[in-house]
Amino acid sequence: MKDSFGRIIDYMRISVTECCNLHCNYCMPRNIKMTPASDILTLQEILDIVKAASVIGINKFRITGGEPLVRSDCVELVRMIKEIPGVTELGMTTNATLLKKYAKALKKAGLDSVNVSLDTLDGFVFKKITGNAMLFDVLAGIKAAKEAGLNVKINTVNHKRLDAFPILEYGNRLNIPVRFIEIMPIGNGIKYMGNSNEELLRNIEEKYGPAIAIKTEKKEYGNGPASYYRFSKLNEPVGFISAIHNRFCKDCNRVRLTSNGQLKLCLCYEDGVDLKKILRSNSYNDSIELQKEIISAMEKAIMNKPRQHCFENIENITEKHLMANIGG
Repeated sequence: MKDSFGRIIDYMRISVTECCNLHCNYCMPRNIKMTPASDILTLQEILDIVKAASVIGINKFRITGGEPLVRSDCVELVRMIKEIPGVTELGMTTNATLLKKYAKALKKAGLDSVNVSLDTLDGFVFKKITGNAMLFDVLAGIKAAKEAGLNVKINTVNHKRLDAFPILEYGNRLNIPVRFIEIMPIGNGIKYMGNSNEELLRNIEEKYGPAIAIKTEKKEYGNGPASYYRFSKLNEPVGFISAIHNRFCKDCNRVRLTSNGQLKLCLCYEDGVDLKKILRSNSYNDSIELQKEIISAMEKAIMNKPRQHCFENIENITEKHLMANIGG
């Protein structure tokens, strides 16, 4: 469906858990306040929302967390989402620590792609950022995902101490696209914001040659807002997701579902709609009536999707949760 600004909203990110086996300092510090397990959406509740979303034209979905694979029914959820009529693409964002165990099962269940969060290839720095010495598990997970036939991309946060070149070389060896993401000033993120992606691009040009912007079909490299460039000394294009320094709100096509059932319209704002409240209400006689109510609530919310974020004016940001609570 279209929102009030004529943008086609066809993509939903679904956080299935706040839990994670890593504690990246900009996302999930160890003192984070977790949502009680009883308030986390069940598998069936997630499916009910996806079915309603598919009716209004949302056909691309991405499972996120926390770390989605710490949820025991994640593979089954993938299978059941992919069986819903209207669902055309299903991806997952993961830290890859458990991908060696689950990659084949995820592919068999119907998962199309994985975006792997990887901010460094230095073991010491990795432990400092994430709180755990699991870099080799991540690399093994990436290898397993490639071998299973999943489409793999690397997401690297442009943080204060980023050393981009080793990650680019690693992606180049494995023919995996790397995308650099500017940290947004939400929760702990404001403490770790690095330089702009524009400056990073210039640094990459110095080593790998002039950047040549490429136009791609969204489905070729994903459904997100990345701008891609080719460099003469790299095999794969490099993506830049620059929410702060290159506002892409006019092309925003997404909404987010938090693990406790809040449909969020923009990361910048607290505003949204509580779908869990509808799902757990006893006022509906059957599943058809319930679905109609979910569809109505989603349509009204999407029509109120903000024109743009306000990350450049921190005092106007109303979202106070950490990224782990929201779903990255």
